[in-house]
Amino acid sequence: MNNIDDNITIDFGKHISALRKRKGMTQMELAYKCDIHRAYIGAIERGEKKVNICTIFKLAKGLGVEPYQLLQYASR
Repeated sequence: MNNIDDNITIDFGKHISALRKRKGMTQMELAYKCDIHRAYIGAIERGEKKVNICTIFKLAKGLGVEPYQLLQYASR
């Protein structure tokens, strides 16, 4: 990855983590709601994994938000 990709991936992960914590959920609870492995949730939150559009929709459903809201962190 290059620096731009790294920054986007890290910022996205921080945003997911913050939303999850605001909802009072553990990584395990979010993983269950999203049908995603808990280790993968952790890797996303640490900025180690890029996500595809399907994963964005799963995360949004698990967090109870609209998919576009997962991308709003970038406009701050």
